[in-house]
Amino acid sequence: MLGAQPVRPIDLAAFYATIANEGTRPEPHLIDSVEHDGRIVYRYDKSAATAGSVDRVAFYQLKTMLQGVLQRGTARSIAGLAPFVAGKTGTSDNENDAWFVGFANDVTVAVWVGYDNASGKRRTLGGGATGGHTAVPIFEPIMQAVWAHVAPRTALAPPSPEVKRQLSCKSLSGDSDHAKGRGKSEGECLRVDVKGKIVDTRYKLVSRESSYAEREPRAEREPRQTRTTREVDRAGWGWSHGWGWSHGWGWSNGGYHYRSWNRW
Repeated sequence: MLGAQPVRPIDLAAFYATIANEGTRPEPHLIDSVEHDGRIVYRYDKSAATAGSVDRVAFYQLKTMLQGVLQRGTARSIAGLAPFVAGKTGTSDNENDAWFVGFANDVTVAVWVGYDNASGKRRTLGGGATGGHTAVPIFEPIMQAVWAHVAPRTALAPPSPEVKRQLSCKSLSGDSDHAKGRGKSEGECLRVDVKGKIVDTRYKLVSRESSYAEREPRAEREPRQTRTTREVDRAGWGWSHGWGWSHGWGWSNGGYHYRSWNRW
């Protein structure tokens, strides 16, 4: 969603519909059926295809994360729809394009805002014309019309039985670090192994060593002139002699420590 590769809105809609269906991809089409004198002469085959090597658990987790875009993210102007809709905003460089793709249980809607580039010249929508400010307000009345005339408004479907067996889902209270200030509970679903133990996936893509290296204070990675260096245990903050202190949490065998640096 960085605007680095051209993509058609219909393809975006198909992908987000796949997320809503836990990896089952519906084929975009224009005509459902054709009738003549009450007789159906053509009906589209609605059998959907499953995305190759699909991980249904990951698709469901992604769906819950996209609900967070409405609850506390760039589409929070329609936070009231979060139980029924999930989606994602997008904005390309210089606000040339803005979009929002949202889905309910039965319908996926893709809204794109921008100028026709047939002349070969890119035109900006103007400063601040992001997906959250331009596309989301268009999406909401469309979704309300869908619920009024096409499909009922229902909460987004829970995980299928197959997926539910591989997840541990819990609610986060409004007082938690993740839900603070939102006035209601939020859900969190984590993958579990065959024994029901939560799988730690924090280092799937980034090694533990490199992750720890990034947590080290910059002053340690790039030595600077210092007067004192002190490490304290997890019980509190460390202060050095004289004036000044700096930032940076680290990790040691004994637990958290804080390094404070005096700079001159």
